[in-house]
Amino acid sequence: MYLATLTRGGATRYEIRQSLPGPKHRYRDYCVVFDLGPDPGRYIETLSDDICFFSSELEDQVQSRTSEDATVLLEDMLWNFLPADERHRLSVFRYRGKARVTPLSDEERQEIERGVHLFDRRRLFYLRYGAVDQSRIFRLNPKLYRPLLKKCRDEREFYLIDLEKGLQPNELRTYVFAIFDLQRHFTESFSATMPEALNQIDIADYFIEDICALNRDTTFWKTAEQRGSLHDHLVRYLIMFFDHGYGRRSLFDDFIREFMGRHRAFSWPDKKPAVSTSQAEEIFQTSWRKLQKLSRRDLTRLYRKRAKDLHPDSGGDHDEFIKLNAAYASLIARKKPRSSL
Repeated sequence: MYLATLTRGGATRYEIRQSLPGPKHRYRDYCVVFDLGPDPGRYIETLSDDICFFSSELEDQVQSRTSEDATVLLEDMLWNFLPADERHRLSVFRYRGKARVTPLSDEERQEIERGVHLFDRRRLFYLRYGAVDQSRIFRLNPKLYRPLLKKCRDEREFYLIDLEKGLQPNELRTYVFAIFDLQRHFTESFSATMPEALNQIDIADYFIEDICALNRDTTFWKTAEQRGSLHDHLVRYLIMFFDHGYGRRSLFDDFIREFMGRHRAFSWPDKKPAVSTSQAEEIFQTSWRKLQKLSRRDLTRLYRKRAKDLHPDSGGDHDEFIKLNAAYASLIARKKPRSSL
């Protein structure tokens, strides 16, 4: 279960929602468990400054939809609405038992390969490493995708919204540039590190084109429905891009970011994705000579077309879809932007 925050015309209201499993345990939709309205605090009853409990109406409804302890779930979802003294008392116990990280199971790895969209990978990659250059995205620690498993698109988006709250206002536009991989449209050698030095009108045009393409991407939304207007979950990226600048940068800021990135506990795997020429030809249904001549942009378009055919949600083959991702990662890594100097 998760808390959905909905804003319309300056007014905010809240709902407790739950992802619903579909065919083959693929989570595509959600249901509203409880409508909290504009003030979730009215369902929290206070006995004293540091003792409170949830209304029986709310707790019973949540408990009817889960085998877990409803009180614990509600404490986590409605944490920011609890009285300050209650948060202080519970904070000692809140994260106990949550730090243990177990290895990924084979089932989880298959679900990550099959169900985690490229756009989700780009966002988590930036939020973890602050990297504008997305060329190493397929070497991201797969455990970082675990919170996305067994969640519908709506729940995944609210999870990412919480992570995005940690971004500074002066990096929001850079974040959008990175997660939509807008650098692939440019050949300048600095496109991956200094988007502010590129033609901003061209960036805006490419951004609008890409966000509309994502809005139509049925593999991302996990539905065959075509939307006539921009989805609410994408509107926030329009605001990030057009309402914010890149912010001022200094050599010291760049040094600190690079230093922190190099001293993370996670180390890059040595193994690089690679495929043979015959495998690439077979999976892309295109000759090797033509694949070599394709630009990064054209290769990405071809990848999207084949991904739509091979994605399991569209009736494709799971193993073939995994091969396609590996082939694309290998080919795109070879097509580094050429310097225009």
